[in-house]
Amino acid sequence: MKSISAKYSGSQLLQKKYKEFERAVRVEEIDGLRLVKRLAEDMEEMFHKKAEAMKRLVEAAEEAHLQHEEDPNLQYEYFNAVLINEVDEVGNSVELGGEFILQPNDHFNNLSVNLSLSVVQVPTNMYNKGIKWKPDEHGVIAFDCRNRKWYIQAATSPKDVVILVDVSGSMKGLRLTIARQTVSSILDTLGDDDFFNIIAYNEELHYVEPCLNGTLVQADVTNKDHFREHLDKLFAQGIGMLDIALTEAFNLLSDVRIFPYLIGRESAFADNLKWMACANKGYFTQISTLADVQENVMEYLHVLSRPKVIDQEHDTVWTEAYIDNTLDDGQGPVLMTTVAMPVFSTKNETRNRGILLGVVGTDVPVSELLKTIPEYKYGDGKKRRKPNYSSVDLSEVEWEDKDDTLRNAMVNRKTGTFSMEVKKSVDKGKRVLVLHNDYYYTDIKGTPFRTYCNTDEHPEHRYLSQIEAIKLYLSGHEPHLQCDKELVQEVLFDAVVTAPLEAYWTSLVLNKSENSDKGVEIAYLGTRTGLSRINLFVVPDELTNQDFLTAEDKEGVFNADHFPLWYKRAAEQVPGTFVYSLPFNTGSENKSVVLASTAIQLLDERKSPIAAGVLWPRGFHCGRPHLMSW
Repeated sequence: MKSISAKYSGSQLLQKKYKEFERAVRVEEIDGLRLVKRLAEDMEEMFHKKAEAMKRLVEAAEEAHLQHEEDPNLQYEYFNAVLINEVDEVGNSVELGGEFILQPNDHFNNLSVNLSLSVVQVPTNMYNKGIKWKPDEHGVIAFDCRNRKWYIQAATSPKDVVILVDVSGSMKGLRLTIARQTVSSILDTLGDDDFFNIIAYNEELHYVEPCLNGTLVQADVTNKDHFREHLDKLFAQGIGMLDIALTEAFNLLSDVRIFPYLIGRESAFADNLKWMACANKGYFTQISTLADVQENVMEYLHVLSRPKVIDQEHDTVWTEAYIDNTLDDGQGPVLMTTVAMPVFSTKNETRNRGILLGVVGTDVPVSELLKTIPEYKYGDGKKRRKPNYSSVDLSEVEWEDKDDTLRNAMVNRKTGTFSMEVKKSVDKGKRVLVLHNDYYYTDIKGTPFRTYCNTDEHPEHRYLSQIEAIKLYLSGHEPHLQCDKELVQEVLFDAVVTAPLEAYWTSLVLNKSENSDKGVEIAYLGTRTGLSRINLFVVPDELTNQDFLTAEDKEGVFNADHFPLWYKRAAEQVPGTFVYSLPFNTGSENKSVVLASTAIQLLDERKSPIAAGVLWPRGFHCGRPHLMSW
């Protein structure tokens, strides 16, 4: 098996060719700490530019509000965002609609936009179908920017919240349903920087989660979902003793604001609750129906924003990476971060009232951030950006053999290096690699992202194929086309060194008899720089796996931010050895494909970097005896 692998892969020829260039090659070891510091500096520069852009927008909005004088006779006309390009039965634009010419724009994640006209989206229950936000199962367009994490984080400061829920007998039926929805909506307004707990009360106190008595818990997604499950278990009985619940809440918190929500249409307790709210710098709200929940819950955020407004604290907020369910890039929801800053009323007559006008924000898709990073220096398993997931604790990503040493260093915003063995699942969890990784880390002041603006002046270059782009770059006819010069040089070097492999594979095809080494189908070369060579030993129609190394085979081919599994596995083994694998669910009917891959060293040294990987698949019928012997 090994002799066949060596023959058809051409690995020995390739290793010999790289050795011939050994004297002309200089291996420069990457200083990981220096590299990560340089990336951090670039990201800090990007943060500064984004922050300055936000400040200019905030200043413009506050100045416009300051100069505005209300005219009761003025008729406001605007376009409703959910009605644009909508027509009635006779083909005319609906009221507040209008005809908009929308064109895809690279600056807006390739969404269709109009740069000349603006629209307004009013956050109310709208039962007519729109085109910008998808209705929920009830036909209501529920999108409200004030419920978005970026708005809430910019409008308020981190907070500790204790929610008291009356579960006395008077709350039976619809009232308890409204109360559950109100608490759930309050939880939606809490983020990872907030802490909370929920206490149900009648004659006695009942912490919704008994394991968290007398403490507060971080308002992350997992904890909030856990508490929501316990809300469904509440039932109404007994007499409501608010005094014991308030005493417990005051014991948990020191500086307290009280926000009472009166459930139902009755107002017998309204005066007492209003006094309680005013005496404790809070806000009283009455919620009569389920439809009132969302709008009334938001009132407490405006009260909590007043100190920031009065002190004119224009804090710039970066959200953690999150999935934007309102956007779709054709492959699924878009992962992004948002930078936001609050907008205040600066009029003298309202300055002491602390009026929040709104929040200015801009989205930054993570995919755009990743395009700026030289993937070929990170993605082969030797160096990686971490974590590879959105908004997840590092301890859940890396299976450490040491007690959270790396995590604690990063949480404490330290700079340094660290080595450890980790277990990495591959092939969708079917296999595990044990790796010895070196980590380099440093803190990033303000934001963990860097800008992508190098080719914004000529975005059409992004749509060139790799071959088209490199030909255009080498021709020198497009001075605005920017490429990674170091990477281009390495690709050209690999192209020269591996060129004899084409002739070698061709000779094997010409000299191959009908029955010799039957089953060998493809030989494939992939270098660390992304150069690929492929050779077929059978006609395409005879391939066991028709999707292999095609666009549908996303796990098997190289792209800008992905090294295929076969390359990673070969790179982690001793050079010169072959890795054989029988992929799950590969091939059609009763056929399977065995993949054999090996790594090619750049130099003849133990610690030499991996220059390339060679792969060849061989098709088998499941009942063939030689498969059993292998």
